[in-house]
Amino acid sequence: MKISITAATIAGALLASTSVHAADPAPAASKSSFMEVISASSNELNRALGGERDAVKRMDIQAKFDYSPALRARLKAVFGNERPYPLVRSAGPKGQVIYTSKLMPHTYLDANGAALSWSELNSRSVANKAGSRIDTTLSLQSATVVGKATAAMLENLSGDIKQVRGPGGIWYSNFSAKLGSLVIRTADAGGPDLKESVRLEDLAGRVNIERRGKTVDVVYGLSVQSIAFGGDHVERANLGIRLANLPAQAMPDLETEITKVQGAGLTEDAQTQVLMKSMLEFGKKMLKSGASLVIDDISASYRGNTASIKGRVDFDKVVDADFKSPMEFVRKIVARFDVRLPVALVKDVCRVMVDKKVDRSNPDAAQLVEMATKDLAATTVGKLVNEGYAVMDKDELRSAIEFKNGEFTFNGKSIAVPGMPAPAAAPAP
Repeated sequence: MKISITAATIAGALLASTSVHAADPAPAASKSSFMEVISASSNELNRALGGERDAVKRMDIQAKFDYSPALRARLKAVFGNERPYPLVRSAGPKGQVIYTSKLMPHTYLDANGAALSWSELNSRSVANKAGSRIDTTLSLQSATVVGKATAAMLENLSGDIKQVRGPGGIWYSNFSAKLGSLVIRTADAGGPDLKESVRLEDLAGRVNIERRGKTVDVVYGLSVQSIAFGGDHVERANLGIRLANLPAQAMPDLETEITKVQGAGLTEDAQTQVLMKSMLEFGKKMLKSGASLVIDDISASYRGNTASIKGRVDFDKVVDADFKSPMEFVRKIVARFDVRLPVALVKDVCRVMVDKKVDRSNPDAAQLVEMATKDLAATTVGKLVNEGYAVMDKDELRSAIEFKNGEFTFNGKSIAVPGMPAPAAAPAP
């Protein structure tokens, strides 16, 4: 299966940071015939591409490509069509080249018992005359997955991908997408009916790769305008992070390695092993070169009040030996986070907690809720301020959290970390 350079970037960083810990083997999952066919078709296409990295040439190859007879039969069983997502090339105005593809609506019962259904998926790509830029749009009205105890449905998906060929033939991609809604339904224990448990509305996401001389920043953004759950809802949630100072040349080198592996005809398990090793080495290279994780904004609004976190995580002169020692690796992490939490939001959360415990048949229920909410909020805020975890500033709790040399501090106050040496005692006055 094709792995994008963006996905490989974040995966490599995560793999490198977790490689210092041993992991238990994951439990075997039920096989998905849908995913097996997707993987098999991707492998055949990647072999046909033969390591070609130029985006326009890749699309020309794909437009002429056809799957093997054995795979065509499997594709028809899953998608109702031997060529479910054909790419059609046509001439456009002013020397442009247009590529269009259409996945027809279908319903399929997977081998693992899940029922999948999707509407028509359309994509359109326009390449400029020089073949140095491709703009792609895609749209999908709806898709549904229904399992025994869980179901998910998305509606009104649209996307835009802009690819530009930079110096040295390196292709950079900026991706943005919008989703009207995503609904999750689950069944109560032992119950047959699926009930709505979570509804997310008006989602927007983006992934941008920004060149900065010999380095690049990979910018991730996600926003949700409404999250409904359990009879309540969060009005807005936002995630904005950056992987900064990544060595530019290391990224296309990794993509070349991925393309080579995917076209080598290896089994799925062997391919996964090689790719995991490549991404792990890439992640280590990023950390050793001085890459940083920057949190531009993580925030959420509840009943009109917004809590937020901003900060960054750096790695201080990481060397190969650090990946062999969890303790030494942790000591190389330097992080700072600024947290803001409105007192009004603390009261709102306390009210929700109290409301669940008060008997609503009591005629004084409303008064009891208000009194208990006031007491719980005062206790919570008082504990945070009095113990030094936060300071009060204009009806807002603020905390500067730092992590350095394996030690956590909240507003300068040291906090013990499990597995790390205890903070040194403050000298006597």
